[in-house]
Amino acid sequence: MSDATRVPNVWVVSSHRILQNPSGHQQMYTVMDEGGHRTLLNMGLQPVCYPRVPPERVEGLLEGVDGILLGGSDTNVHPHLYGEEPAREEFEFDTERDALARQLIQLALAKRIPVIGFCRGSHDFNVAMGGSLHQWLRDRPGGVKHWEEPEEGPEEQYRERHFVTATPGGVLERIAETDRFRVSSLHSQGVNVLGNDLVAEAHADDGLVEAFRWKDESLFARGFQFHPEWNWRIHPVYGRIMNGYVRACWERMARRLGTEATPLQPVVA
Repeated sequence: MSDATRVPNVWVVSSHRILQNPSGHQQMYTVMDEGGHRTLLNMGLQPVCYPRVPPERVEGLLEGVDGILLGGSDTNVHPHLYGEEPAREEFEFDTERDALARQLIQLALAKRIPVIGFCRGSHDFNVAMGGSLHQWLRDRPGGVKHWEEPEEGPEEQYRERHFVTATPGGVLERIAETDRFRVSSLHSQGVNVLGNDLVAEAHADDGLVEAFRWKDESLFARGFQFHPEWNWRIHPVYGRIMNGYVRACWERMARRLGTEATPLQPVVA
């Protein structure tokens, strides 16, 4: 591949779900975050996916990767990873994703590969760094509704549901060019104790952490409880967040290849 046609590869972490197949039977599927990978394509990057990678292969595969994306999922990070038992019987877990996400995040930080996590992906990030989660936000006081309703369609689910306030003087406040903005919110879990070396960048009005970053702000390694990959074209703050991640991936590729990487025109998908 010529330098003129190279684009950054972003590893989109897969999820593993038991879903109904066309015959009406339950079957295990490996799925890739749709909103996240379409946004990567639309912004000129190339999503890749390596499901069920044996631990000994992960580091080698990362040599050809310029970013990590951990998207949302209906499953939850297993609470055993932060020393708790499941709070509700109906919770679904994905221990294969748990294990891969933990290894990927820790290696990506060591190798200075950009990381972005949305919703469950931010939970992966927080727990990988030794943090914990509120398992059921509906029992938490504060008056902010963080969750969607079953009858809502996707567009309604991903609408801006409540405000967040950026940490004064923080990285997100500078990127957003404002200290307060509305965000999407469709989750029943969230950060309880922030992980080691993570810095809070925004909170909801009930005090819940809505955005955080790795301690070294020169590396784009950030988690968002909301979904900047949705409506990034029309939500100014979402667009700035995603453009910052895209730039970080191009810079990583340029370092990896020792070239001056020139962004290509995005693919509309």
